[in-house]
Amino acid sequence: MLASQGPQNFWWLCNLAQFILLYSVWTSNRLLISSQAGTIVVVGAVWTIDLVGALITGSSPFGITPYMFNEDLSIALRATSTYHVWLPLFVLWLCRRQGYDGRGLWLQCAIGTAAILGGWIFGDPVRNLNYTIAPFGIQQVWLPQALYIPVLCVGTAVLVYLPGHLVVRAIAGRSLRSSGSPGHGNA
Repeated sequence: MLASQGPQNFWWLCNLAQFILLYSVWTSNRLLISSQAGTIVVVGAVWTIDLVGALITGSSPFGITPYMFNEDLSIALRATSTYHVWLPLFVLWLCRRQGYDGRGLWLQCAIGTAAILGGWIFGDPVRNLNYTIAPFGIQQVWLPQALYIPVLCVGTAVLVYLPGHLVVRAIAGRSLRSSGSPGHGNA
C-alpha cells in the first residue's frame, strides 16, 4: 500500500488508528485503545454501510467507497481496506475485555487534530486527506481554508469522536481509569 499510495496515506485518521491500535495492543495500553475506539467504530460502521449500499445499489450512498470498485487499483490494495469491517468488532471486544478509559475521547481529539492538520499541510490536495479540501467529495468553498480546518477539527470531534466514544462506553459496560483497576493494562 505504501508504494502505491505514498506515506501521506498514513495521515488518514483510520490508517493512523491502525498503527496506534497495533502499538496499544502490543503494550496493553488501555488509554490508547480507548482513544481510537470511537473513531474506529463510527468510521467503520459508515464505511461498511457505504460499501454494502454500493454493492446492493451500484452507487456509493456516502461517496466513501467508490475506490473499492476502481479496477485501476490492485485487488490487494482494495482488499486491505476491508479492515473497516472487522476492526470495529475487534476494538469493541478489546474495550469489553480490558475496560474503556474515558480519557480516550480527549486523547483522540488531540490525535485527530494532528492528523487533520498533517493531512492538510503535507497531503496532496487531490487526495483530500481527512476531507480537508472537499468533505464527502463536495468542494469546500464556504469558508477560507484557514478557518475551515479548525471548524473541521471541532466538527469531527463533535460528529465522530464523541458519538463513537458514547457508543463504545455503552457497549464496553464500564469505564476504568489507570489507577483503579489492577490487571487491565496500562493507561
